[in-house]
Amino acid sequence: MSRETSPSSHDIFWPMMLVSASILLILMWEIRVNILDRRYALETHERQTRQVEQSKKTQDGLEKLVRGLVELSKTDEEASKLVNKYQIKLKNPSPSAASPTP
Repeated sequence: MSRETSPSSHDIFWPMMLVSASILLILMWEIRVNILDRRYALETHERQTRQVEQSKKTQDGLEKLVRGLVELSKTDEEASKLVNKYQIKLKNPSPSAASPTP
C-alpha cells in the first residue's frame, strides 16, 4: 500500500515558515531599534538638562559680575568708562534691593 500525502500540506509549510521567520526577524529588529532610540533620547535629555543647569550658573555669575561693575562704576572712574562705553544698564534692581527683609 502506498501512502499518499496531499501535496498542498507539504508545499505550504516552508513558505509559511519563511514568512513567519521573516516577520519575527523584522519584529525583533524594530524592538531593538526602539530600545536604542529610547536610550539615545534619555541620554540626550540628560545632557541637555546638564547644559541648561550649567548655562543658568553661568548666567548667574555674569549677572553678579555686571551688577558688581555697575555698583563699582558709582565710585570708580574706569568702571564708569566701561559702563558708559558698552551702555550697560540694569533693567531690574539687585536681588537684595528687590526683596527687603521685614
